[in-house]
Amino acid sequence: MATVPADDDVLLRQWIERLRDRDAGWRLRAVTVLGSLGPRARSAVPVLAERLGDPAVEVRRLAAAALGEMGPDARNAVPALTRALDDRDDVVRRRAARTLGDLGPEARPAVPSLILALRDRSSIVRRTAAAALGEIGPVAPTAIPALIEALADDDLRQSAIVAAALVKMGARAVPRLIEGLTHADPRVRRHAARLLARSARGGDALPALRRLLGDPEAPVRDAAAGAVAALEQSAP
Repeated sequence: MATVPADDDVLLRQWIERLRDRDAGWRLRAVTVLGSLGPRARSAVPVLAERLGDPAVEVRRLAAAALGEMGPDARNAVPALTRALDDRDDVVRRRAARTLGDLGPEARPAVPSLILALRDRSSIVRRTAAAALGEIGPVAPTAIPALIEALADDDLRQSAIVAAALVKMGARAVPRLIEGLTHADPRVRRHAARLLARSARGGDALPALRRLLGDPEAPVRDAAAGAVAALEQSAP
């Protein structure tokens, strides 16, 4: 693979110019080189963001990955990364979601699109979107209802990632999780009970959890019983 010395601005500019080359092979090579440089190539962020709309799918895939190597400077690509969540290619969507997650709260403008991505046809994209929302964290409270709905996903790995994302939402998730104890889907009720058991404000849910001890579904009753026991034990 070709490399660029860290102090060679001329070569760096040349590789950035190659990102707009008519030849897809050169564009692909340029994305690869610039991505390998990471934050040293942060001046390439605007053009890498353009390449998220490249006609060549491999260029789009590598552009999304390269932006993820740029560190905090990739925040300037949030609008382009958000649009990439609608790309027809699963890999592009997944890598765009991952890069947005790496940006944490800086990616807050992408939250509405990441919420939509929780219903993506690809399970890997759904998982990555859920993880990204967790990394954006408490500054994205509008994602909490959608994350709770996503607890009903048949994909067990997806449910685990969604649960982890809800934990990262902090106390803001507690009222919604309490509402989730009465959800029509028993999977949501079960997960909500387990999550409340781990919350610093889970004690607020004790009345609703006790009512859940009579749930018609045994897994839900078991989760409620475990949550009640844990919260009562931790009560001052």
